[in-house]
Amino acid sequence: MYDHLTFIDAAVADNTSGLDTMDGHELLLADLQSLEPSCILLFIMTGKVLLNILIFGARCRNVGASLMACCCLSLAVVDLLLLCAISTIHYFQDFTILGFRVTSHHICLFTQITSHTYGILHLPFFLASGLDYYLTIVKSIHISYGWSALLYTACVVLLWAGAFAYVLLSPAELPEVDPEQSSYLCSFYISSQAFYLSLCIVGSIVFGLVLCCSEMVAFLKSLKVISFAENTVVLFSLTPGDKWPIQGGKHLLAALLFTFLGSWVPFVVLQVIILVLSAPIPAYMDMNVPWLYFMNSFLLGVSLGLKYPDFQVSEKTLSRDPFVAWKYCVLPFMYSEQIMDTSLLKEPLSPVRIV
Repeated sequence: MYDHLTFIDAAVADNTSGLDTMDGHELLLADLQSLEPSCILLFIMTGKVLLNILIFGARCRNVGASLMACCCLSLAVVDLLLLCAISTIHYFQDFTILGFRVTSHHICLFTQITSHTYGILHLPFFLASGLDYYLTIVKSIHISYGWSALLYTACVVLLWAGAFAYVLLSPAELPEVDPEQSSYLCSFYISSQAFYLSLCIVGSIVFGLVLCCSEMVAFLKSLKVISFAENTVVLFSLTPGDKWPIQGGKHLLAALLFTFLGSWVPFVVLQVIILVLSAPIPAYMDMNVPWLYFMNSFLLGVSLGLKYPDFQVSEKTLSRDPFVAWKYCVLPFMYSEQIMDTSLLKEPLSPVRIV
């Protein structure tokens, strides 16, 4: 259904602005209305930058280093640079810099280039971060903080450089804009990577829920919400006959799903709606920090599932996710020696915990 919609819109784009495909993987889609791009783009990019500031200010304190965290930070920087660029062009309208004339029509051009770059980075970010978690969590490969920070930075820079190079060297042609026109069709890049990644993640969640449906029902029956130290705590009691630690892969899968959905269920519902409607979202909106952190939580949960039953994980490892309290999910599945070694009980409870 999504491909069908894509090719219909692609035909419209070909008839209106001579757009092309990029190796058959991504398509340029034309907006269905004539617009002056500066005001709308300024509004959207300002919202993205403010959302980034809110997330980093409220959620990213004392967060462990990871490749996905570097990807989120780099995306926030690019968003800010794009906002500064289009704001400057919108203010001055027509100016020359280093002999190059810049007009208000370059707002659309710069956003198109950035959208292309965003659109082809979903899968590289996902795969690179998955490899990072597989090596550092599942295989327990330890690298010093300095070397890991250098490696993450180099990897992110290479990914961005490769994406920009691919976009700028692509044979796909950007639409020619007549500078005498006051309004025009500003076409933006629609990435199929985000659609298929979202489909895979949502499908995996649904498959996991079906696989451990009996354990999920048992969890729901034992659910208790209590108040402790002026905080709300969500408790899941052990079933009769269970011993510490809890044994069983399905029990762990149910706990991981509850913990993940406890933080991300509104975002999962949003992804389902987008998938059902096959809504074409421009890449400069589709690639955002919440989406990257959503993938980060999913990858970290999968890594913990693959790590079971050898839960030799540290507080630093579990603190890589600013949205999900994974340590309270894995504690019932860890032996007391592992808990003492990793010092997982030193920090106070946050406002909401799923245990």
